[in-house]
Amino acid sequence: MGGGVTDRARIAVWAAAAPFLPATLRTLDEAGVPYAVLPASPVDIEAVAAEALIVGGAPVSAGLLAAFPKLRLLVRGGVGVDKIDLAAADRQGILVTNVADYGTNEVADHAMLLLLATVRRLGHFTAQTGGDWRSVEQVPVPRLQGRRLGIVGLGRIGTAVAGRARAFGLDVVAYDPLAPHRFERTGVGAVELDELLATSDVISLHAPLTPASRHLLDRAAFARMRRRPVIVNTARGGLIDTTALVEALDAGLVAGAGLDVVEGEPDAAALRPLLGRDDVLVTPHVAWYSQGSEEQLGRTAARVALDFVQRGIRPRPIDR
Repeated sequence: MGGGVTDRARIAVWAAAAPFLPATLRTLDEAGVPYAVLPASPVDIEAVAAEALIVGGAPVSAGLLAAFPKLRLLVRGGVGVDKIDLAAADRQGILVTNVADYGTNEVADHAMLLLLATVRRLGHFTAQTGGDWRSVEQVPVPRLQGRRLGIVGLGRIGTAVAGRARAFGLDVVAYDPLAPHRFERTGVGAVELDELLATSDVISLHAPLTPASRHLLDRAAFARMRRRPVIVNTARGGLIDTTALVEALDAGLVAGAGLDVVEGEPDAAALRPLLGRDDVLVTPHVAWYSQGSEEQLGRTAARVALDFVQRGIRPRPIDR
């Protein structure tokens, strides 16, 4: 418990999967508003009279929300809201918002890191550094300049990736049916998903996870790929059917994958089919992270909650 007791707390912070917690608490302490820090285990949470709740990346169920009878604002410290029971929040009259504008450069940089490392077969070559450098196995590595990058989701991060990719000489196209206005502003060529799958040498995912986009890359999608592309995912693991990806890699439909997110993470069983392959690079959902982005995320989440309880400012609701 910080800054006050539970029945006086106007803001609650759930500690589960919230790496930004220190920055959030510093901001709340500076504001002097009573708040409660709730334990990571939801079974230990008793009824809390908070008006605003700040959460990290842990699942937010209807049962958890029911422990907050006065709750009117849920702040997701991060971007994705696929683990939040939005229907339950609506029934309870809770406005759900997120911190959508942090870590853009970090994720774009990480996407390019995975793109370059996977195309250049970093995993394969680093595994051979302990042997005879004069007899390195030369696996196929394509020249990157002039190749096509297909971006799925041309939001802030997708746009940032497009700018970086152009600096490497890539031809960039994108598919984003939700935001057609972004194409003219960015100068990125608009294509339909089928064309992107068939003509891209690298495919980078930057779309939100929704019921419609779950397993966007499934067996049928991989079968439509014609250039043995490299797949990069720094968005949400559920955009890719992992079993279908492994099958596509084994069948030669896909040349490699660079993944910061995997469906079912961090369960080891979900990761096992992808680990130990020299055509797959996996990082542990850290694309968002830098010391600066962590501080920005924590302070912004706190500021949104403070503006709501102190000044009645309603933040932008999430896009549905």
